[in-house]
Amino acid sequence: MKPDFISLTPDFKNTATKDSSNLELNTAWHTNEQIAVKPLYRAIDLEKVEHLDYLSGIAPYLRGPYPSMYVQRPWTIRQYAGFSTAEESNAFYRRNLAMGQKGLSIAFDLAT
Repeated sequence: MKPDFISLTPDFKNTATKDSSNLELNTAWHTNEQIAVKPLYRAIDLEKVEHLDYLSGIAPYLRGPYPSMYVQRPWTIRQYAGFSTAEESNAFYRRNLAMGQKGLSIAFDLAT
C-alpha cells in the first residue's frame, strides 16, 4: 500500500519577490558566531563568493580541527574502554598504541 501524498509545489521564489516589502523577508538573522543569514539568496549574492573558485580539499577549504586538517594527519579513532583490572586495561591500551592507535579515551571509574 502506497501512502497518498499530496504533490506540493512551493512557490517560495515568487512569493518572496511579490512580498519583498515584508520586513521578515528582508531582515537577516545572525548565528551564534554573528554570521548574517539572509532569508532569501539570489544569483547576485554569489558574485562575491570567493570559495566558488576553489575546490574542496584544497586550502583554505579543508575539514578538521587542524590547520592542515586531515590532509597531512589522518582521522583519530578512539575507543572508550575500561576493563576489570588495571593490568588488563594497561595491556589493552599498550597493544593498541603499539599497533598505531593515536588516542585513548579511558574509563577510569565505571559503575560495577
